[in-house]
Formats: sequence, C-alpha cells, structure tokens
Amino acid sequence: MSQRRTALETRELIFEACGRILQREGLTNLTLSAVSVEAGLSKGGLLYHFPTKESLVKGLFEYHNDKFDTRMKVIAKEEKEETGDWLRAYVRASMEQIIDPDSINLYASLYAAGEEFVSAHQMLQRKFADWQQQIEASLPDPTWATLLRFAVDGLWFAEMHKYAPPEQDQRQKIVELIMSLSRKPLRNDGSNE
Repeated sequence: MSQRRTALETRELIFEACGRILQREGLTNLTLSAVSVEAGLSKGGLLYHFPTKESLVKGLFEYHNDKFDTRMKVIAKEEKEETGDWLRAYVRASMEQIIDPDSINLYASLYAAGEEFVSAHQMLQRKFADWQQQIEASLPDPTWATLLRFAVDGLWFAEMHKYAPPEQDQRQKIVELIMSLSRKPLRNDGSNE
C-alpha cells in the first residue's frame, strides 16, 4: 500500500525539482512541464499547487527565504540575544550559502527569475525590508548595522555573479572583520576602541 504525500511534502518535492532544473538548465528551461516530469508528478498534480509559472517561482522564493529565515533564527538563538545577534545571524547564514556552490548557483537563477516575475521580486523586496529592520534593531547604531549588512550583501553578490569574488582566505578575513565590528562598532571619532 503506497503512502500519500502531504501537500507540504509535495510542494517540497516540486521545489527540489525546480532547483535541479535551475542549476542544470537555467531559468529558460524551468517550465511547468519540465518541473512535473522532474518531480515525478502529473502536470495536473503540479497545476493543483502552482497554476502558473509565476506562482511557482514565487513559491520557490518563499520556500528558500523561509529556509533562510529559519536558519537565521537558529543562529540568532545561538548568539543568546547579544548586541548584533541578527546581523551576525545574517552574516553566517549568507556565508553558508556562499560556500555551497549548488546554493549560490540556485540563488543566481532565482534572482534572474525575480527580475522577470514581479510578484516574486516584490516578495523579495518585502523580505529584505524585514531582514533590514531586524538587523538595524540588533545594533545601537542602525547606520552601522546597515553598512555591515551591505558588506555582507556585496560578498554574496560578488560570489553569486562571479564579480571578482575574494579568495576563500580573504573572504574568511572579511567575514571575521564584519563579525568583530558587529560586536564592537567604530566610535564616532572613527576609532575602534
């Protein structure tokens, strides 16, 4: 007797299939037909969950952003609510994505999709606004928190797009500096004491 999947399990199966297609063939080949075949579902089964390619892409963004949120919450708990906890959680979760080549390639494809699909792009804008609020609230100086977040985003985007990303040892030093500065920001006079 076969066991039926829950809707959540089926959606996860669909998202995993999307990820494989995006990594292997890119956004142009992410079609509803290709996803249904890759996921081992009938096209009707896929359409039940995602009636359009845009709804599929938006769902894929939500899925990966929820995973990122969950990871940040776990890391922030490890920080034990110290000053800068959300910023450091953002740094660590972002760097985990960078060092995983499958993850960074998937996100490159997702961001390309986000430019094409307005609802996915808008959802991502809202998510970044939420993350920004948490990061700003985690440090006494929201401008300082934002500067450090932009440094992290710069590393992430450089790696994602292969825009002269730093070598592993240099990236590690940059991350260590960001983590250090999230605990002990520069004073107003520019010193770090």
